[in-house]
Amino acid sequence: MYATIRIALTTTLLISAAIRAQDCTEGVDWTKRSVCAKGIGAVNPKHPQAAARPGAIRAAQQTALRNALELVKGVPVTSNTTVANSMTADDNVRTKVEGFVKGFQFSQPHYMDDLTVEVNVQIPLDGVGDIVLPATIQAQPSVKTWSWGEDGKGSAPANLRSSVYTGLVIDARGLSVLPALAPRVLEADGKELYGSANVSREWAVKYGMAGYAKSVDGARGMKDRIGDNPAVVKAVRADGAAKTDAVLSAEDVLAVKSAAQNLKFLSEARVVFVVD
Repeated sequence: MYATIRIALTTTLLISAAIRAQDCTEGVDWTKRSVCAKGIGAVNPKHPQAAARPGAIRAAQQTALRNALELVKGVPVTSNTTVANSMTADDNVRTKVEGFVKGFQFSQPHYMDDLTVEVNVQIPLDGVGDIVLPATIQAQPSVKTWSWGEDGKGSAPANLRSSVYTGLVIDARGLSVLPALAPRVLEADGKELYGSANVSREWAVKYGMAGYAKSVDGARGMKDRIGDNPAVVKAVRADGAAKTDAVLSAEDVLAVKSAAQNLKFLSEARVVFVVD
């Protein structure tokens, strides 16, 4: 009887552990804009029973924090920099990032049948962005009007059809575009259509400079970000050292620049990249 109960209990624990593992997939989730890290702590057999489990919990928490910090360090800020680069370049940034990561509560401990303890911690990416986003992102966007021509002083095409959109969806699938905290959208000649000069810092910090989805339908479903009438364009190639920026065709650039009002949705970071 006792053997049957023990087998049933062990089976239940294993099933529960598997379900709990699904609650937090370790790594960077750009659709949820969060970092999830796990830590496992083992009971020290030399400790008295009363102290063994608390010690295992502390060990698991310390491991989770170390893992979370390493994941955060690897997050690209731009195509040329990561969070780790920013931390190395500025001790104040390093202190703030480390403090931010340590400031989040852990999940409830999961007690495994092998006497180990598992915890996880989730860190919002936008909070990290508040610390490391480029200083070029100002309170008010520096770009107030569209630029035309090679010198930026030309006029809009006479036959340009004006279309007002509520957001921008960039289908970058198949181009190996990677997510970042501060991605850019470029014209074919390298000019910046969307980047740090277009967005206000308040919106960039609150929502991130861009959202990420796995499908165009998934992006369209993010109505709180891009509204009901987003422009949907197809990127023609990835750009930048880390391939975090997307280049649009001349036709799609014209579609986005067709109305001065479209600068407003860019200033509010109403942009979503669809990536593989």
